Formats: sequence, C-alpha cells, structure tokens
Amino acid sequence: MLTRINEGRSVDPDFAKQFKVKRAGKDKDDMFWSFGKIHGLENIAFLDEKELLACNGNPFLIQRLVDKVNDSEKPLPPQTFDEMIQTLHANLESYK
Repeated sequence: MLTRINEGRSVDPDFAKQFKVKRAGKDKDDMFWSFGKIHGLENIAFLDEKELLACNGNPFLIQRLVDKVNDSEKPLPPQTFDEMIQTLHANLESYK
C-alpha cells in the first residue's frame, strides 16, 4: 500500500481495512494498551490530582497534561555533591 502511495498510484480505500494493528501479550489488556501509548507517562506524578481525575482515564487528555509537564521548564540539578545533599535535607525537612 505504501509503495503504491509513494509511486503516486491510486489505492482502494477498502484495501486499507485489511490491515490492522494486532494486539498481543500485555497489549490485549485495554488499560495496558491505552496507557502504554502515553509518552512520558512517568511524569504523571507531577500532575495536579484534580486535573488528572477530570480526565476520567481518557489517554488523550492525560497525554495533553503530561505534555504540559514535559514542556515546562525544569530547575537545574544541584551542581555539586554538597549542594545535592543540602537540597535533599531541605526537601526532607519540608515533609515533616
């Protein structure tokens, strides 16, 4: 099909219906399939809980929220080991 398109030849629209992405293994689980397609999903931890709940599990909306986090400016990490230790201790104190 791609060869025909590349060569400028016509493609029967019904021909494309013969091709389908096959789901196997873990991808057979709808939740795994949906959330497995979200890029940068690990950044879900930085989302506002109310905004996340408002998505009602819609992977497209979750992707948009995750993209906002991915595109936001992030602070530079500490430049020295001593600064890193001080930052860690300061963060631990704020959790108490």
